[in-house]
Amino acid sequence: MRQLNLDYIVNGTNGKLYAKAENDAYGSVAMVEIDNRRIGDDCLFFCLIGAKVDAHRFLYDVRERGCHNVVVSDEEWAKKMADCGDMNVILVPDTMVALGDLAEKYMDDWDVKRVAITGSCGKTTTKEFLYKVLSTKYNTGKNLGNYNSDTGIPLTIFNSYTEDNEIVITEVGIGEGRDMSALVAMVKPDNAIITNVGSVHMEFFESSREKLLEAKLRITELMDSTNTLVVNNNVSNLSVESIRAHSKGDFAIVTVGEAEDCDYRVTDIIDMGVLGVEGTLVHDGKSYKMDIPIVGAHNLFNAAEAIAIGGLYGVEIEDALEAIVEIDMAKDRLDVHHGKYTIINDTYNANPEALKAAIEIVKNTPAPRKGLIIGSMGELGDNAAEIHREIGRYIANCDVDYVATIGELASEIADELRVVGGIDRVYDYETFEALMEELEDEIIEEGDLFLVKGSNSLGLNRLVKQINNEK
Repeated sequence: MRQLNLDYIVNGTNGKLYAKAENDAYGSVAMVEIDNRRIGDDCLFFCLIGAKVDAHRFLYDVRERGCHNVVVSDEEWAKKMADCGDMNVILVPDTMVALGDLAEKYMDDWDVKRVAITGSCGKTTTKEFLYKVLSTKYNTGKNLGNYNSDTGIPLTIFNSYTEDNEIVITEVGIGEGRDMSALVAMVKPDNAIITNVGSVHMEFFESSREKLLEAKLRITELMDSTNTLVVNNNVSNLSVESIRAHSKGDFAIVTVGEAEDCDYRVTDIIDMGVLGVEGTLVHDGKSYKMDIPIVGAHNLFNAAEAIAIGGLYGVEIEDALEAIVEIDMAKDRLDVHHGKYTIINDTYNANPEALKAAIEIVKNTPAPRKGLIIGSMGELGDNAAEIHREIGRYIANCDVDYVATIGELASEIADELRVVGGIDRVYDYETFEALMEELEDEIIEEGDLFLVKGSNSLGLNRLVKQINNEK
């Protein structure tokens, strides 16, 4: 990040300079942190107050670690730090808001091209595709991991992007925390992608898919006729008509999908399960072979969205297709492990749309026996139980040998399967530990192919590690 001096920080956070270090020491910063364990020299520390932890209590530790610039909202702690004599202390009403405000000012003062990505799932994979595409022509910055929240986006802006970046890619999430509009104000994208609008996060939007769509479309609220939104037209509520009805502004819309009238059409899809996927991309009357190194037919559309954005910045399709072959996939996202068992580890998180896409990979992979190990899915709102039951009905037609569920909501999948039939062996467990007691003795066999997927809070990646004897 650029060096920021004390006056800039006070102005950007809309705060009050409560105390200055003696002799005007430590007057600039080169990194921003919210975690006292990651503090370094020339760091600015924001004391965020969470549901369980008030970071003001770490201030003495922060000082001992070499940080002398802090943003606080507790005046008693401001006085304690001022009494140290070597601390620059900025007092604000709300440290979370101040963090976002400073990030917004930092971006406003930076002449850099910006692309934002949002959606119910597929954001991180699409970001990785887009990073490879844009890097063929530009010095490109991106979020680390899935830093896409009201804390992750500011930390990305300060600590991931570099001064020599010509384009930056920002993944924008939604859920608890600051409103989508506040996140968009930080990023101010020139162009954007919406991968899809599914069921995840509906508990924050009155269980209304329409309200969720409107929230996702806020990614466009600062866009005009010079800007472009790229969407997956396979998603019914992302038709051009639906977008225009639920958003403002005259931004351009570029469609990706299977329909003949899509601007970037993906066709001739061959899904070979864990062996890979390929297809044909059609644009402006020309056809291009798509061969991506990750599993899942849905990822062809994520790749096509990245290619469409690349086209806006002058990246030729041939160059983009060559670049995406080198994608670096994030951990625990459709990660295929080969050994005694073939395990599709998709344990980072779960929502109905992503779960169905992962099940399709199992369906399309040849194997002696196939299974699904599924944990509860969170943030689905009032219809969570019925959404899980619908997954059960979906699985009933998927030709798998067994299904094991973990958690109260996931048990709805098992209950529905017992009602509708179609799967001979159905197990449900309240806890991860109960599943692990029986998994290798009672459920799976050598040579099996199975998917492991559930909400990140369940920690189902532990299952893969234990079976593979990983630490």
